[in-house]
Amino acid sequence: MEDEQNTQLIGPAGQVLRDTLAEFGVDLDRDCRKTNAVRCRPPDNRKPTGKEIIACQPHIWDEIKEHPPKLILLLGQVAVESFLSGRVKSPGQIGRWRGFVIPDQKAGCWVAPAFHPSYILRSREGRAIRGKAEAGSVEELFFIQDIERALKTLRAPIPHITPAVEVLTDCRAIRARLTSLKSPVAIDYETTGLKPYGNGHRIISCGVCGADGAFAFPTAGMEAEWKKVLANPEIKKIAHNMKFESQWAAQCLGAETKGWIFDTMLASHLLDNRRGICGLKHQVYLSFGIESWGGDFDFENEPIREPTEELLKYNASDAFWTMQLYKKQRALFK
Repeated sequence: MEDEQNTQLIGPAGQVLRDTLAEFGVDLDRDCRKTNAVRCRPPDNRKPTGKEIIACQPHIWDEIKEHPPKLILLLGQVAVESFLSGRVKSPGQIGRWRGFVIPDQKAGCWVAPAFHPSYILRSREGRAIRGKAEAGSVEELFFIQDIERALKTLRAPIPHITPAVEVLTDCRAIRARLTSLKSPVAIDYETTGLKPYGNGHRIISCGVCGADGAFAFPTAGMEAEWKKVLANPEIKKIAHNMKFESQWAAQCLGAETKGWIFDTMLASHLLDNRRGICGLKHQVYLSFGIESWGGDFDFENEPIREPTEELLKYNASDAFWTMQLYKKQRALFK
């Protein structure tokens, strides 16, 4: 039917979406533009393959450029894969994304993943079979809430944050920045592995973000100065998974980190404990729409050994975005 009429969402599932949008004063056909993740319907209406989604992905971005949206509703798993494949590592299931309204910097608009209305239709049918048709399903409640949340954000401006990061290799410049640090600071390490206990493991570089932006420096030769910062309880410290930084400093530098006040990873778990969403990159994309900040490193399979400029910039960016996440989370907890 959709092929014959050259439009989308005209069957029962489409009516679910129309009815939901109408509750909030939005007409799907008048106020919205619709498009598909793939241009050609797969045989027997099967789910598109990853290759098919990637092959059609340029068409999606052509649509966005030609018709700049204020809000993109990503309806279902295929839509999420189409929009995010190649931009974030392993987009995963729709459950990781639904409910968030993301200020996507590349698209220049808000992006709201939600269940596909056909899933809501199936949940209704399943409840009818079980004799529970009168009450709405949890999935349908989520669907309505997610659409409402997205539409409320529609008129809000997209936040833009310009990273302030610096690479330092001169000992005097590093020392000057460390001695002038004002509390609080976000810290991040790049290391030779995930655990510090094996022979030869070390902290390659340190990333620090304070009030005047973020910087990173090679640890070698600056251990004494950095240990003073760690030992100072007046310099309040933030990290994304502070256990990692604490263990590496204790094992490799013989230093106890004093003055911890906030762990942005633990805060992410408290705010929303869905599996697979609490990593730094995922959280930064959800909060700020930033999909990457360079450094395509495979830390698990290709351990880093030297503080290259690329690594240092990546390290400083980690600290910078940890600080931005801290500021947002602290505001949410107040």
